[in-house]
Amino acid sequence: MRDMRKFTEELLMQTQTKVQKVIRTGATGFELYNSCFQILRSTFAQLKKFILEYEFKNHKEEIEFFKDIKPLFQAQLLYYMELIQIEIRKPTVSERKELIKYYRSVSGQYQISLKKYEVFLHYIRTQLTNADHLMFIRSPELEPMIHTDIVDLDDRFSTPASSELSRIKAHEMIIEYMGTKVMELKTGAALMDLQPYSTIWTGSKVALIELAYALHSCKMINHGMADIRQIISALEGIFKIQLGDFYRVFQNIRIRQSSRTTFMDELKEKLIERMDETDLNGR
Repeated sequence: MRDMRKFTEELLMQTQTKVQKVIRTGATGFELYNSCFQILRSTFAQLKKFILEYEFKNHKEEIEFFKDIKPLFQAQLLYYMELIQIEIRKPTVSERKELIKYYRSVSGQYQISLKKYEVFLHYIRTQLTNADHLMFIRSPELEPMIHTDIVDLDDRFSTPASSELSRIKAHEMIIEYMGTKVMELKTGAALMDLQPYSTIWTGSKVALIELAYALHSCKMINHGMADIRQIISALEGIFKIQLGDFYRVFQNIRIRQSSRTTFMDELKEKLIERMDETDLNGR
C-alpha cells in the first residue's frame, strides 16, 4: 500500500505544476479561475479515490489527513470556485474606483463570514488538539460540531469539521487575494508573485510567528543583523500572509502553560519521524 504522506505530497506538487502552467499562458479572470478549478476538481477526485482505498495506520494519521492535508486541497478547490462567482458578479465597468470598491466589499463579506467561526478559529490557530478525535476522525455516530452549508455526502471522506476548516481557509485566501487586486489597481502594476496558488502559509499565524522569533534568536539572517520586524516582513512576503500584532502574539507564546515552543517541538518531531521512515523504507 502506498504511503499516504508521499502520495499527497506528489499529488500536490503535480497540481501546482499544472496550475502554474495555466498561469504562464497569460490567462486572466474567468478563464484563469475556471481552468484552475477544473484542475483542482480532478485532483480532489484523485485524492478521494486514494483515501477510500487506503487504511489509516492509526487515529493520529487519520487526524493528520482530515485536519491538515484534505483541507489544503479542498480549500484550493473552494477558492477557485468562489473566485469564479466573484468574477461573474464583478461590475462590467472598467473604472478603477468602482473595481476597488467592489473588491473591498467582497473582502468585507468574507471577513464577516469568518466571525461566525471565532471559537473554532481560536482552536485551530492556538494549535489545540484536545477535541481532534471528535472533529477529525470519521464516525457515523458523531454529529457535525460545526454547522455548515458544505455537505459531504460521502461520510467515508468527511469528518465533523474537515470541510468547514477547508471553507475557512478558502475564505482567508480570498481575503488576501482581494487585497492583492486592490493593490494592483492602486499601483497599476500586476503583482505576479501573488497569483493564485502561489506559496501560501496554511498553518496558524501563531506557528509562523514562533518560527520567526526562532530564526531571529539563531541570528542566521543577515549575519544576525536582521531585526524581528524584517524577518516577519520577509515571511509575510514569501507566504502571502499578514501576521498583524506579532509582538502581542509573542507575549502570549511566552506565557503558555504547556510547552512554550509548540511549533518548534512539532517541527522536530515531524523531522525525526520522516528520518525514521526513510531509514525503514530506504527512500
